[in-house]
Amino acid sequence: MNISFNVKEKVKSTIIEHEMIAKGDKILVALSGGADSVCLTHVLCTLAKEMNFSVSAAHLNHGIRGEEADRDEVFSLEFCKKLGIEFYRKRIKALEIAEREGITVEEAGRKERYAFFDEVCRRDGQRAVATAHNKDDAAETVLMRIIRGTGIDGLSGIKYVREDGIIRPLLKVSREEIEKYCEENSLGFCVDSTNKDNNYTRNKVRNELLPYIKQNFNPNVVESLVNLSDSATADGEFLNSYAKRLFKRLGSPMPNRKPVVLHIESISMVDRAIETRLIMVAVKEAMGEDFSLEKKHINDILSLKNKETGCLLNFPKGLTVKVMYGWLEFCNENDVEMNNALGNERDYITQIEPGNAYKIEGRDGIVFVKRVLLSEYSKKQGDILIDEEKINEAVFLRNRRKGDKMVVFSDGRSKKLKSIFIDMKIPRDKRDDIPLICCGDEVLAIVGGRVSEKYKVNKNSMKAWVIYYGDER
Repeated sequence: MNISFNVKEKVKSTIIEHEMIAKGDKILVALSGGADSVCLTHVLCTLAKEMNFSVSAAHLNHGIRGEEADRDEVFSLEFCKKLGIEFYRKRIKALEIAEREGITVEEAGRKERYAFFDEVCRRDGQRAVATAHNKDDAAETVLMRIIRGTGIDGLSGIKYVREDGIIRPLLKVSREEIEKYCEENSLGFCVDSTNKDNNYTRNKVRNELLPYIKQNFNPNVVESLVNLSDSATADGEFLNSYAKRLFKRLGSPMPNRKPVVLHIESISMVDRAIETRLIMVAVKEAMGEDFSLEKKHINDILSLKNKETGCLLNFPKGLTVKVMYGWLEFCNENDVEMNNALGNERDYITQIEPGNAYKIEGRDGIVFVKRVLLSEYSKKQGDILIDEEKINEAVFLRNRRKGDKMVVFSDGRSKKLKSIFIDMKIPRDKRDDIPLICCGDEVLAIVGGRVSEKYKVNKNSMKAWVIYYGDER
């Protein structure tokens, strides 16, 4: 099998395995003019007709390397003309942008590059951007992260498919295979002179460390690092998936409300590996998928578990984490108070279970929750009963929220809590003080008042939760 066929088949299998491209898709290739991106552009063009997708390319001139950068731009333009594909280009002054925004030149270039690709895709309808990261790049990334210190997620290395539509079809192809592919197909390419500058960490790893390890320890170190990355990716994906499922149970009992919250007591009961992931799920829910925190920040958030209500920490880019009555509250600086799960100081919420009593801070009275056999139970004034068989998720004690409703008709129709309180002749200034029993956004009962028709006991009920104000019986 020649190299050309081998590379093409590897790219095709990668596209299929990771569902990178669907029939009819328009794909934009990030074309720098180097061997990797030239190989990728050529391979995708050879696969386009066979797999029914189209290809175009985009090139960003960073304005850093003078004539060499202009050479790369002209080469990329001419290469696309030969392939007969559309070519997009843009020039920036990365040094000026970096100085103006107080970031490194590399960060400025990366930011502007992806912003340019996104602009093209939104304007002309490309579904994904293909970048030319290869197997050696993946190995270098893992090795750099090991040197700096990382966990499982860091060992995962470069993703085949990113959430923002970036795809990496060359990740199973080595740099040696890429260069041979270009040679076999008479594809010229440009060489970036800065690739030899070992003042850059990646270049030092690529030009010095990896060759040293290959020569003295393991000639197949690239393959070994990639295998490690694949294994870590599988483990990390499982743990993250589990953490996301757990978040739905330990997060806000009122889904889609702001701010994002986690139940402190429940967090403390899970394994440390899941605990840190739970925190990151909450952070991303509050701040967006692209937001990340350093390990020390996550440890700072976990330290809040033993703090009193009102304690808070501020983190970069507008994240605030606060302790509120047994919950960790994650706030984006743009969050507003409306629809708060744990809004002002008078708001409260706590998970409840039978056999416990709950003192509401700042309020008179204690709420008792007990489990009874209905055949042995004698109802007392003020008791409310909820059919235990109808409870399928965590139950919470809280005060009312805007938009609360409760089922009050046997056919399942509901009524706003405000109207129910009016019917019960409860003064306006007392309504926020009345405890509710809730699952998610659903009100099961008003303590000391009435029970949802959906959760009432009936002649077939066997067990019930009895909830009442007062003293221990």
